Amino acid sequence: MKSTAILDLMIKDHGKIVKLLLDVEKSIGMELISTMKVFDTFEWELEKHIFIEEKAIFTSYKPINIVEGYKMVPELIQQHNDILNRLRVMRKNLMWQRPIDYDEFKELIMAHKTFEEVSLYPKLDQELDASQKEEIMKKIREII
Repeated sequence: MKSTAILDLMIKDHGKIVKLLLDVEKSIGMELISTMKVFDTFEWELEKHIFIEEKAIFTSYKPINIVEGYKMVPELIQQHNDILNRLRVMRKNLMWQRPIDYDEFKELIMAHKTFEEVSLYPKLDQELDASQKEEIMKKIREII
């Protein structure tokens, strides 16, 4: 059986991000400074996670079948751009104390998380050899 090391590492990071998103939601109604401190932590961890995927994983991934292997990358990049744009809007809304649609954002994050955990990471763990995995995991650990 192939190692699931990348999947395991990234599932832990996903768990951290989901917990921080819930912390942001719970912080609404607190004074703005407190809410923004919680949001800053969430935003930082989410941006690091996206950086990991785009810089540590995508740049190290060298699929045998290039067309098939890279097929999901444009979709993931588009999802990342959508998440980051919504994150910026969320920051502005928090600062201006406007309503925020957490349910929609949570759905987006959860759908993205599921896609990665079901499609991306298992594919990497299956296709990469031990040295390629180790190189990617080393980069991941440097960032998280």
